[in-house]
Amino acid sequence: MARTIPMPSKAELPEGPRRDFVQELRRYYRAAGRPPLRQISTAIERHADPEISKVTASAETVRRMITGKVLPVERDRVRSVFIVFCELGGIDPEASRWEEYDRYDEHETNWQYVQRLWDTALEDEADAPPFPRPTPPPPEPALPRSNARQEDPWASDARYSDEPPF
Repeated sequence: MARTIPMPSKAELPEGPRRDFVQELRRYYRAAGRPPLRQISTAIERHADPEISKVTASAETVRRMITGKVLPVERDRVRSVFIVFCELGGIDPEASRWEEYDRYDEHETNWQYVQRLWDTALEDEADAPPFPRPTPPPPEPALPRSNARQEDPWASDARYSDEPPF
């Protein structure tokens, strides 16, 4: 039996456009009966529509999408996963949204709504600050050169003292 993949907590995936997108995508995943991720990946590979079957979406990619770990930048990948969820769940992707979900446009289709949430999440990510990169360590300070070294570069003993270091 396949393991159920829970919705990430708000600490793991905070409120915002990405969470909204993941929640909507998971709605179709639940309607499909929470199929095993390999089944989704295989359904995409073997899909009759060449626009869908040309996309690669491994089981790990699908898992990362429905847990919000990754936000695909390829529209075709989002659409392929969405279409397979709809087909497995018996939902028409081009049907008008249910009345209770029509917040913006009563003629918006299921796919248009998912696409808009995805677009919004991508736009939000574009404005996010980049991941902090480690700052390189400061350069080591140059040791001061003794006058003897500068005067006579061949006098190797000029910069060393016979005195012990303590």
